[in-house]
Amino acid sequence: MGLLRKAGGAVLIAGAALGGNWLGDMLRATTTGESAHQLGLVHTSAEGGTVLGLNIALTNFVPALLLALLAGKPRTLYAFVSGAVISALVGDGYERAVASWLRRRSQSGQMIQNLGS
Repeated sequence: MGLLRKAGGAVLIAGAALGGNWLGDMLRATTTGESAHQLGLVHTSAEGGTVLGLNIALTNFVPALLLALLAGKPRTLYAFVSGAVISALVGDGYERAVASWLRRRSQSGQMIQNLGS
């Protein structure tokens, strides 16, 4: 019975973090005018291509979950509030920075290969 209770609590905390992320994303989209992100792994790019990758609500889920687990009880409340705050304030700023860094590394690697040929 104890294992089932712990698993149910973990699912509840995860659901609260995802709900907070969704609410924070909606607040950020409303205040900034940006489009809200869908909760999922497959996206359609502006060019019409299919992109597989984590969405903003899911990538902000892990920090919200960690904050809730580190903060103590009531974990569900902390998960919801930290998910909303992270998604509303941070948004996808750190993801854009990582994506641009990866693009620069990819382009510089292609230049080095072209120079070696």
